[in-house]
Amino acid sequence: MEHKSRIEGNSSSLNDTRLERLQRIGFRWAKRKGQASWDEKFNELVAYEAKFGDCHVPTKYKDNTALGRWVSTQRAEYRKYQDGRKTSMNADKIRRLEGIGFAWFMAM
Repeated sequence: MEHKSRIEGNSSSLNDTRLERLQRIGFRWAKRKGQASWDEKFNELVAYEAKFGDCHVPTKYKDNTALGRWVSTQRAEYRKYQDGRKTSMNADKIRRLEGIGFAWFMAM
């Protein structure tokens, strides 16, 4: 995120010195994969549902923390979608998630 912020001209803790040190050791910046990445996490959620019988992945799921965060993000993106705000959520993703019993809201 810091690299992206810097590229976009926003405030970032990634200063010139830090950037240079990372480049010197051959650091590679992760590239966002968009739909391919979404499909990968969706498939992980399908596997989770098959194993546990639901899609209630804890946000801090110890066996796959990235999946827990992704599930939380899907709920947040859905709220944006419902409010008509800019989001990566779309009708196809909603259909796919609901098709495996995804719960948009969790009981407290």
